Amino acid sequence: MVDWVAGKIHKISHFTEICISQRSLNHAHLHSAVQIQRTMNDSTEEKLPAYTNHDGFLLPVGFPTESFDSGRNYDAQDNDLFIVTYPKCGTTWTQHITYLILHNGIPLAPDQRMDVVWPHLEEVGKDFVRDKATVAGGYRLIKTHFPYKLTPQNPKAKYIYVARNPKDCVVSFYHHTVGFPRHYDFAEGKFDTYFKLFLEGKVDSNDYFDFLREWLDHKDDPNVLFLRYETGRKDVREYILQIASFLGEEYPKKLLANDEEILKMVIEHSSLESMKQNPRRWCSDRTGYKPFIRKGSTGGWNELLSEDQAGLLQKRLDEMFSKDELDFLGEQYH
Repeated sequence: MVDWVAGKIHKISHFTEICISQRSLNHAHLHSAVQIQRTMNDSTEEKLPAYTNHDGFLLPVGFPTESFDSGRNYDAQDNDLFIVTYPKCGTTWTQHITYLILHNGIPLAPDQRMDVVWPHLEEVGKDFVRDKATVAGGYRLIKTHFPYKLTPQNPKAKYIYVARNPKDCVVSFYHHTVGFPRHYDFAEGKFDTYFKLFLEGKVDSNDYFDFLREWLDHKDDPNVLFLRYETGRKDVREYILQIASFLGEEYPKKLLANDEEILKMVIEHSSLESMKQNPRRWCSDRTGYKPFIRKGSTGGWNELLSEDQAGLLQKRLDEMFSKDELDFLGEQYH
C-alpha cells in the first residue's frame, strides 16, 4: 500500500493477507491521483466498499498502481519461488510453512514482518523484488495475487498455488474488507452487500471463479504445486511434506531426520495458536477489529452465508468446472 504524504508515495505493506500500518491517508490527494470506484444503490442508499479501478482490475484504495504495473513486467528468474493465491485462501499460512521448511523450523522473530521477508510483487514492484527480496535455500521468495495470465512466467521458476472453497473464502474476505476501513471504507458494511459483489467478481482481485479456472488449468505443469487449503487443514503433516518435496528432495529428508525433529517444529510453529502470537509479524495493529489470523477453518461458512447464497456459489462452480475437477478440489466444492 502507499501513504500519500506531501505529494509523494511512501510504499508500505498491506493487501490481502499482509497488513499495513495505520497512518492516515491524505484522501484529497488520493482522490485526485487515482480513480475510485464506488456505487450506491439509489433506492436503499446501500454503501459499498471503495476500490481503485485500475484498467478494470479492482484494488484496495491506496494500492500503488505503478507498482502493480511494474509487477506485471517483472522478469521471472530461474530461482524464483512464488506463492500464488486468490485473497483469503491460505496465503500467509502457506508462506509461513514454506519459510519454516527453508529455515529448519525456526519461525519469524517477533520483530520480523512477513511482507518484508516475502514481498508482495504487485505491491512493491519489480525493482524491489529483484534487488531486495529474501533469498532462502537458493529461492527468491515472492507472493502474488495475480491471476495466471498476469503472473510472470519462467519454466524454471516454481509456483505454489493454494485453492480454498468460495464459501469460506467469501466469509473470510468480508471480514478482511470490514477490518481495513482506510482501504475499503466498509467498517459498517453488510455481508449480504459484500456477497453480491463477490459473486459478480466486483471485489479486489476480481472474479474468484475465473481466477481458480486459470490456475486449475495449469495444475499439472511441472513447475506448479497445486494445493488445496482444506486438505492442508485436515492433514497438515502431508501438506508440509508436499511443499518440502516440491522444494527439493533434500527438504523431506531434513524434516524427517532425527525422529522428525524439524517437521515437528514446522507443525508447531505453523499452527493457528502459534501464529496468533506476536501477530504483528503478519499484520499491523487491528485494535477494535477482528484479528488478522482469525479462524483459518474450513466449512465454517454458515456463520454468515445462507443456504441460498451457498447455492448461488455452487451454481457458479457447476457452470465452470467439471464433476471430476470438483471432485479433485474436494468435498467443500460440492
